[in-house]
Amino acid sequence: MTARTPHKRERLDVAPAALLAQLPAIGRVMINSERLGATHERIGTVEQVHIEDGWLVCESAEHNSRIELAAIATVIVDRTSVMREKSYPRIELRGADGESIANVTGFEGLEPFDVVLAAFPQGTELAVEERNGGSLDERKEIDADDAGLEPFAAAERSGGRVRIEFSRPSFWQAWEGCMPAVKPVMGYVNVMRPDFHLHLKGGSVGGWRREDDASEARFVALTTDGAETGLTVSGVVASFG
Repeated sequence: MTARTPHKRERLDVAPAALLAQLPAIGRVMINSERLGATHERIGTVEQVHIEDGWLVCESAEHNSRIELAAIATVIVDRTSVMREKSYPRIELRGADGESIANVTGFEGLEPFDVVLAAFPQGTELAVEERNGGSLDERKEIDADDAGLEPFAAAERSGGRVRIEFSRPSFWQAWEGCMPAVKPVMGYVNVMRPDFHLHLKGGSVGGWRREDDASEARFVALTTDGAETGLTVSGVVASFG
């Protein structure tokens, strides 16, 4: 049998649960989603994948994600991303409206990724999409008093642990750990650890709503119109807010 040549970009006709169950075999991956200016990324090897009440759960020391399986209408594989001569193939999970729910990007190159994909039927070839990195005007430096900075700067000053959660329709993800230095660069508030990145666009947060419970304060990010963005921060010093 002649080995098939993978398409650069293709739409797969697969059960999402069957494909995503193979994530541990791909090695280090990034699971990420974005909404209203916030991009939440977990990076590392997925150790366990199981289903709870219709949600696919990815767990390990480096992953804590939930994806609603019924919401996934389209699975797309993209092999076009190359940085510094290394390939970063991606599985795109999209809803019925065509909008992204989440992405899974392989960090070990094409070989382990394509070994996993070879167990499934080849998909329908799609046109390669043009990538837009954004203009310099879109990447201007954020203001020192940008509301998005506030809880992260407070957590950095306190030197304690922080929990950063992100949710959007059909997706949830969280990270918890010692707060690293906040890096406001290229128009984003950046919180980065080896297993986690948060990129929060400057000006996307209008304020934070404080919600206290018995153990800690929790801060919910709001847009300038007062809508919840899906980003929450807890474990920061009580003086904030």
